[in-house]
Amino acid sequence: MNKNKFPLILLIILLAGAAVLAYFLLMKPAEKTKGTETLEVERVTYSAPAQEDIELGENYPFDDGLGKPDSVRQFELDEFGTGIASIEVFIQDINNDSTMDKITRTRFENGTAHFYYDYKIELNLDGELTDITPNGFRTVEGADCSLQKLRFTFRPSFQVVKIGREWEDSWITPTVATKTVYNLEGDSLRIARTQALKKICDVRELF
Repeated sequence: MNKNKFPLILLIILLAGAAVLAYFLLMKPAEKTKGTETLEVERVTYSAPAQEDIELGENYPFDDGLGKPDSVRQFELDEFGTGIASIEVFIQDINNDSTMDKITRTRFENGTAHFYYDYKIELNLDGELTDITPNGFRTVEGADCSLQKLRFTFRPSFQVVKIGREWEDSWITPTVATKTVYNLEGDSLRIARTQALKKICDVRELF
């Protein structure tokens, strides 16, 4: 071999090796980034399911104003289809004091088409959760009509509207509904006003 060609061949080999090394170094970060994005999508899908995906019956296409829960736990019912079906937790600053408070919505099944949601409202006072839930903060759900519902609003201030009616003769017999508005006063949720509404079967129509 011509001694003059040897340095040229060696240079070509070195350049080729450098090109291969650079290729692998550039490819690895790209693969790592792709893997991280996939993991993030899986994490979000698991920890924050959309609210419409966790509704457990056709009789609850109603927006109670709480939005998407921060955590969801679902439970198996007993052999009769009764018990707690789900517990959803919502973290909100209810009283605008820059600390997070807590609202819990629990679904109870009784083995029929009738079920109900129970609400619990807790204020974070000096680092401890204090239950301020008024009596009767639950829904009354029939197969064809809802007899009591609640809706929460957070702006400009925290307020809860409850509309309910008495059962009479049957679930679908209309009765006069009553609207009750609750406002947050200090550390208590108090009735601001009540109002008699019309006779109706499904109180959802009055919101």
